[in-house]
Amino acid sequence: MALLSSTKGMEIVKKHITLKKVKTGFGHDLCGAFAEFYLDGKKMGYFNDDGWGGETDIVFDSDTHQKTFETFLTKNNVAQIMFENGWEFLRTVSKINLHDQAEEIINSAINLKEEEKAENKVQKACEKGIYYKSGSSYKGITFKIPLKAILLRKEGLEFIQGQYDKMKASLKNGEYIVNKNLEELGIRI
Repeated sequence: MALLSSTKGMEIVKKHITLKKVKTGFGHDLCGAFAEFYLDGKKMGYFNDDGWGGETDIVFDSDTHQKTFETFLTKNNVAQIMFENGWEFLRTVSKINLHDQAEEIINSAINLKEEEKAENKVQKACEKGIYYKSGSSYKGITFKIPLKAILLRKEGLEFIQGQYDKMKASLKNGEYIVNKNLEELGIRI
């Protein structure tokens, strides 16, 4: 996703685009996606990638909604951001049409929502373990009881600290521990 590769693109998506009724993982290639999309809180229409190849459908609620969305894309230089982050193969920014821009920004919002869902799932798992991110996957150790319960046991803090230290020492370049709950439990980071 070209927009998510740039700070400005990421800010545009997070600040202006919201989604409702998001469904993903369907169709022939399991990459289908559906979402109602909103610009600054106002519903613009729906996005449908049926997951069977071919063009995606971006259906606006009205011609006015479409014009509003296209004006937003143009004013925020979405085509330029895309061009600078992976679309330079077209050799000129003017070849990035408004449909491609709309598709890119909506797909970026869907990907952010999916990443947020995955992050929430991992943080829930972190209640019972210590996890790290390696590439696009998460790895770690899980305990039968929550970390907070381990702390109640004699030498529980030392045990968790030892596990954390061992994991931290084994991390490779680019890997990092994802737990957000360790410091509040008394673990030295």
